[in-house]
Amino acid sequence: MPSDANSLEKVRAILPEITSHKMMGEYLLYMEGKLFGGIYDDRLLIKLTKASTTLLKGYPSAFPYEGGGEMIHFTEPYDAFQLRRVVMAMLPELKTRE
Repeated sequence: MPSDANSLEKVRAILPEITSHKMMGEYLLYMEGKLFGGIYDDRLLIKLTKASTTLLKGYPSAFPYEGGGEMIHFTEPYDAFQLRRVVMAMLPELKTRE
């Protein structure tokens, strides 16, 4: 099921500087040119890194699609402070988009 643009806007309200790339009805999310997660089936999923695993301990895991890699489900209502904190902490661990 494709994600709704409103799901993207909820994240952009907290992180207005992010960029996104729509792919197959879902949204890939980038900060400073680095992929940190995406919106899949209207769920905000965050990549697994040392920082995200530590800072989001207790959040459920989820898969973006069948056969996709495990990610962290950043559940609603979004904690703006926590979302910004984890994304910024992840940046040194992520590769720049090519």
